[in-house]
Amino acid sequence: MKKIYVATKGRGFLKNLFKSELKHHKFIYEENKFHEVNSTKKKMMAKIAKSRIADYLGLIQRIKVNDESCDIVFSYNRFLKSNKNYVIYLENPLALVHYSTKRNKALISKIKLNKYLNDTKLKAIICMSKACQETIRDFYEIPDNVEIKQIYPLAKANVLTSEESVKLSCREPVIQCLYISSDFNLKGGKDILEAFNKLWGLGKKNIKLNIITPINKLDKETFEKIEDNDNVNVFDFRFSKEELYEFYNTSCIVLNPSRQDSFPLVILEAVKSGNVVITTDIYGLPEMVEDNYNGYLTQPRYRFFNYNNLPNELVWNNRDNTIYSDYLDENIIEFLVDKLIFLDENRSELERMALNSLFKGENGEFNEEYILDKWSETFSYVGSE
Repeated sequence: MKKIYVATKGRGFLKNLFKSELKHHKFIYEENKFHEVNSTKKKMMAKIAKSRIADYLGLIQRIKVNDESCDIVFSYNRFLKSNKNYVIYLENPLALVHYSTKRNKALISKIKLNKYLNDTKLKAIICMSKACQETIRDFYEIPDNVEIKQIYPLAKANVLTSEESVKLSCREPVIQCLYISSDFNLKGGKDILEAFNKLWGLGKKNIKLNIITPINKLDKETFEKIEDNDNVNVFDFRFSKEELYEFYNTSCIVLNPSRQDSFPLVILEAVKSGNVVITTDIYGLPEMVEDNYNGYLTQPRYRFFNYNNLPNELVWNNRDNTIYSDYLDENIIEFLVDKLIFLDENRSELERMALNSLFKGENGEFNEEYILDKWSETFSYVGSE
């Protein structure tokens, strides 16, 4: 049994993979290295890492690893200096250069990137999405000996969900919708709330919404709007994964009109729970949600990624005046209202797409066994080099 040491901090969803049983491999990791929401300190450090000064200095984090007890090393979004072969699991190509669109172009950065990418211990870069895999070479000159593969994140099946439970949810007189985000505004929370205010005004009182978000981050006006709408409930962002499964299972529609996303795990969990998903068409989202198959896709006002899945620098480098600004996206609001009314009045379509979600989440490249086999193959290759 070969040991794989997890050298970097990462998002909580990675524990699904680390706790799973792989053929001939076992992960070694520290519980305190995982987080669901970025701390204030982490956000401040990230802001510094994205700064122009950091671009000029060619700041690219490379973590030193000295662990003789392991056989292979695993990294999330970071280069390593390791005496053992290692793989990088990559969310987005620019994660390697702290999400700066200019860092990889600076002379000192080019020197560093050439050194790090040609490190003989780096054996593979595994992309989280096809969008990442198809664009990584637009940013870096990757040597032939570094394998580029794509494996979706491992999201566990919702043990509460079945075809029968999905059908029952879709046939209930009341449609339960769900919105989960640690950043209410950035992921379209205000647009959703405005859509539900319009639904209330139209007399659509059987379409209800549960919001799960950090309550202390909601401004007074937003909180009052939630309180004034009997169809909307808000819960603090404190639930365990098992408790969230209950919310997914009792819902039949998950809303995610996000302004900035690459591959949100909330959507993958929603799909695996048999939810119809209404979201935006940015980056990896269309890989999980196929328009009119298991949900609906729409366009955000500002495109954080362009249609080629590359950063739209006019937005990427001007976030305060675009995606971070306080505005309501009227097109998205109307889209949400129209689709929710349609699904309420056409329950056979709601059921069809919900069952399609469940099927998509259980089969193909999102299938748990398929994902674990792909990781086993990867580590067998890396360990044999």
